[in-house]
Amino acid sequence: MDTGTDNKQSILMRIRWKAGYMNPALRRIADRVLRAPEEIKSISIKDLAVQCEVSESTVTRFVREIDVNSFQHFKILIAEELSQGNSAAPYITDRHVYEDITDQDDTSSVLSKVAARYAMTVSDTRSGLAEGALEQAVAAIEAADVMGFFAMGASLLCVENALLRFMRVGKRCLFFRDLGIRQISTSTLGPSSLAIGVSNSGRTISTVDSLREAKLRGATTLAITSFPDSPIVRHADICLFTPTVTGVVGPGEYHESMVSKIAQLQVIDVLYSLYAVRNFGSAIEGLERTSDVTALTRY
Repeated sequence: MDTGTDNKQSILMRIRWKAGYMNPALRRIADRVLRAPEEIKSISIKDLAVQCEVSESTVTRFVREIDVNSFQHFKILIAEELSQGNSAAPYITDRHVYEDITDQDDTSSVLSKVAARYAMTVSDTRSGLAEGALEQAVAAIEAADVMGFFAMGASLLCVENALLRFMRVGKRCLFFRDLGIRQISTSTLGPSSLAIGVSNSGRTISTVDSLREAKLRGATTLAITSFPDSPIVRHADICLFTPTVTGVVGPGEYHESMVSKIAQLQVIDVLYSLYAVRNFGSAIEGLERTSDVTALTRY
């Protein structure tokens, strides 16, 4: 399938999302495009290469990295997105109560929009997760004597799912809902630990601070976030990026979008599944053991 043509995800959102996986040269191009996308629709490949201090072949590689066939097609996509007013504006108007739903939507429209956003999120998450980063994350999970989790708000749903998944297959997990105890718990982590911070915006103070402290303690750190330029990324050894439709700034309630949580849950389920199939014997034993423990809780 020609992903450059068929992928309906915002081209600017795709660049921002994938930038975190790029090498420094490609990242410079991504930053330049995102800084002033309106200038890109009329720039030549030679001028862009000069401005980013890269070769023209590197610009071509960048375009292919974001699933577009050619530089000319890339400029067309940028121009089309800007003309539609869909340039990932940082603020969402007050008329939106959930993603792109407004007071003008009826029941049928709401059903369609929510279903479409969920389906698109799952597809975008699948296409955007870097297999190399997933491999690193699974290796870190295998090596960890304990997995410490840090999150706030709706990202707690992701953590609850992770606790259920990984504890059932025998991994020791650490998580505290009390903020003070959660911060203190970072002092118990060390070189054999894995600290996982989950934050859609990547800017949640307690989550970022926890990951930073865990890293100082020698723990391996993993961030699950949507923004490659967010503070949490600076303290993460491994990053897994999820798609989002919201800006990194703007009304706080939009940072709690349930659509972004679907992507986080998907990432955890992928990590769990990869770990379980690579440790199949012990995973099955853990599932059977925990099934016995929980059997009395059900009719």
